[in-house]
Amino acid sequence: MPPEARYEQSEAISLAFVTALQLLPPRQRAVLILREVLGYHASEVAYMLDSSVESVNSALKRARASLRHRLPRTGEREPPPALDSPAEQALAAKFVGAYESGDLDALVALLTADVRLSMPPIPLE
Repeated sequence: MPPEARYEQSEAISLAFVTALQLLPPRQRAVLILREVLGYHASEVAYMLDSSVESVNSALKRARASLRHRLPRTGEREPPPALDSPAEQALAAKFVGAYESGDLDALVALLTADVRLSMPPIPLE
């Protein structure tokens, strides 16, 4: 898989995870993460949650349906700028300039567009 595809897949997974945390009820969230992210079988999840396999499968279907209705389709989202492209460099320069100058309005404007910030090793996201 090319690096760009891995990046897009990683971003999609991150977006789905954050959306799941914000929108899904606890049981659906647990089932979704255990089944789709961690790869447990329905019977294992049912055992962990003291439930039936049918209940787990139903919760997974409801979680998927909820996310499908909430997340934009890949074709509907504007793709991120290519790595090291002039567009990416200009965006990074705007962000750094606003951050260094303490221009909160500019930061909010930049971050209210579809943006994800991660700052390892600091636990900031």
